[in-house]
Amino acid sequence: MKHVLGTESGIGLAEADDWDVFIALIERFGRDAEAAATRFDFGIAPSAIRCRMDTLVSDARRIQRATWDALPGGRALKECLEALRKIAPSTHRKSIARIGGVFAIHAYFRPRMTEEAIGRAIAASSFYEMAGDVMDDILDGGGWTFTEATRFYDRCLRPLTDPSVSIDELEGDLADWMGPGQEGLEHILATAIRELRQLLASSDARIHRLIGEGHEALARGQAATVYLRREAFNLPAVREIAAGLLASDASLSWLDRLAICVSWTKHIPLFDAGLTSTPIQDAELTANAHAWRAIDQAVTLLEHFAGTEKDLREGVTNVACLQANLSARLLEPIPFSGYAPDERQAVFDKATECLVRAVREGVEGGGPREEYLFLALMTPIIIFAFSRTPAEQADAFLETLSPALRAMAEQATLVQEVGIPA
Repeated sequence: MKHVLGTESGIGLAEADDWDVFIALIERFGRDAEAAATRFDFGIAPSAIRCRMDTLVSDARRIQRATWDALPGGRALKECLEALRKIAPSTHRKSIARIGGVFAIHAYFRPRMTEEAIGRAIAASSFYEMAGDVMDDILDGGGWTFTEATRFYDRCLRPLTDPSVSIDELEGDLADWMGPGQEGLEHILATAIRELRQLLASSDARIHRLIGEGHEALARGQAATVYLRREAFNLPAVREIAAGLLASDASLSWLDRLAICVSWTKHIPLFDAGLTSTPIQDAELTANAHAWRAIDQAVTLLEHFAGTEKDLREGVTNVACLQANLSARLLEPIPFSGYAPDERQAVFDKATECLVRAVREGVEGGGPREEYLFLALMTPIIIFAFSRTPAEQADAFLETLSPALRAMAEQATLVQEVGIPA
């Protein structure tokens, strides 16, 4: 299912130098997050957000001064972005926006990385977001079966962690899946996969295993969305497929599992974890992975909420629609006029539950409270900025989120400082 983040953004992305855009985006996210933390109490001080964002801006400026050639895989990344701008300008705008968003939020492990490793991590996340956007847009061309879509995603993702999978014929294989108007995307996608494979090669077996397991679920989750298109709508089929995802967590509903698995974001912290100067301990790695599953679920819900009208115009019933139980109403021959207050609140309550769970998972695993509060706040800030979410809707969500995060922050402080069991 198409990522809606950034597809209709009001931020100018088309002509400016990409690094200038990235830096402007990071600075904007910081201002928006500081303003939100000033207006609402999330349990994290505006000054802490400013300190974090200043560090990220400094990293971005350092890389910009060094030029693309100094970034691992930088020349290939620059060429891919330039080609994407020419072939699919809307996908290019979306990718630039998402790369900037990832830069601003994926920094948990980076204090434990060298400058060279930080560059590798940024290059890897950039290739990954671009590849994900290209794959999503190819799938959104329509006409796919579940089996075909699963094979397509598997062909793209498996080489990243399985060195036994050949990529010699990858571009030709991908060309067979291109539809009308998609010619040339196979070269961009194949280049991104080859560069990613090299960037991730040094990660240990634990990291490759976790990424590989996540990619298997991502492939099936993304493929299941072919049944959410109007011409092939089959909710029982989606439910059956989704119920088999993330089997290790039996408490999750099929819709929870689908929301987690169709998002790409949770894999990027694993990229970072594989590039730290010393290996991440299993307990911390597991806690961080579980936290990011919850964040990914919130990402899906909020992105799809923001993009519902556009998705419905294109004949797609998305996860936010399902969370709000809109599927019956959407089958009526009445144009969608927006979420009713209780439907919107159903999405906001679920997204809040996910972000609170992310903080709890991270802190109980030994992670710093402030780090996870930062992630929980920046997630909606970035989505609302890209999606041009009306201020009234953004404020309504932040008003729901702030007391829940504040309560979680107070509980986490007791857990960390006093040792009271959560």
